[in-house]
Amino acid sequence: MTILVQDPQKYDDSFISYLISTTTLVETFGSSHPKPVRRRFQDFVWLYNALSLEFPACIIPNLPEKHRMKYFKGDRFDKDFIERRRLGLQWFLNRIARHPLLQKSQCTRVFLESGDFVKKPDDRFVMMKESVNKFQDNLDIVERLYSRIGRRQQDLEQDYLDFSNSLRGLSVLEPTVERKLRQFAETMEMYARCIANMTKQEDMVYLNNIHELLSYCRAAEDQLRERDQKQVDFEELSSYLQRLTQDRERLLHPGQHLAGGPSLNISEFMADKMSEMKGNNLTQTRRERLTRLQFKLEELERDVSLANDANNSFSSQMIQEYDIFQKTRVVELKQGLAAYADCHVDFYQKGVELWTSILPTLESMTMDND
Repeated sequence: MTILVQDPQKYDDSFISYLISTTTLVETFGSSHPKPVRRRFQDFVWLYNALSLEFPACIIPNLPEKHRMKYFKGDRFDKDFIERRRLGLQWFLNRIARHPLLQKSQCTRVFLESGDFVKKPDDRFVMMKESVNKFQDNLDIVERLYSRIGRRQQDLEQDYLDFSNSLRGLSVLEPTVERKLRQFAETMEMYARCIANMTKQEDMVYLNNIHELLSYCRAAEDQLRERDQKQVDFEELSSYLQRLTQDRERLLHPGQHLAGGPSLNISEFMADKMSEMKGNNLTQTRRERLTRLQFKLEELERDVSLANDANNSFSSQMIQEYDIFQKTRVVELKQGLAAYADCHVDFYQKGVELWTSILPTLESMTMDND
């Protein structure tokens, strides 16, 4: 048996899945080349736990630690971290492939063949989440940069006030130009107040705009998570319905499910194990179970239908809401940037007026030769 762990892919910033390819001559497998499957770390945990229960006397190889930060510091989606984990999972499966009992386990076959472990998210909503997250990240960067600019403006305001105080002190030493120096100092104080007013106005109209956009992004994320949950609810109910349907087929046609094709469904495998533990059922018991099962199926079919309608309705609404979100954020971003520009235009206009008004005073300034 040869097993390859390849092609790690990130799903919706939630988990990494790995492509598992198998080549084997083990007789429990229906094919020597099962169709490649995708598995996430939690699926490896399932295999480890299942083998540990099935073979309590065997040495089950350990999995790489879930967050092995002892040797690696960084994001769990960092390329180095993912590669280290992939290698650890490869060693885990290599040891299973070499073990004469573990390689023949039905748990191993289910893990390597079953197609119902990882469900691919809807690409439309993955794109929406990525777009919202990127926009939010950019807003966070803008907010940090704006805060840095704001601190510099406050420092500049204080520098002009200090410069004004120095000129007032100098005017005392120069009686002939004292009044004009004081006028220049007053102009600087007014200019410092213009900077303060500009910063205050920017905080009011632009910083608040950023904060509101960030809040809007969080609201969009909440709705996308709600849609994902409805999708999960529908898939779980559908899987449960499928398992009950298979149970009914087993009761109606006992033994025939063992003559399946090359692939094996995990829910079918678990049902088989339960049947083995319970032994052969009497005909009457089987009829009673079938009656109860049929009632559950009818009830579950209604629940699945309702969950499907709720999921489709919410998804359709979410698509419309996302379109509104896109248009709204563009409008609000434009308004915020325009307000920011207006603050600066107003500031520079007042600055030009101040410096223009003080120029005649400075040009008329003369110093006695004494």
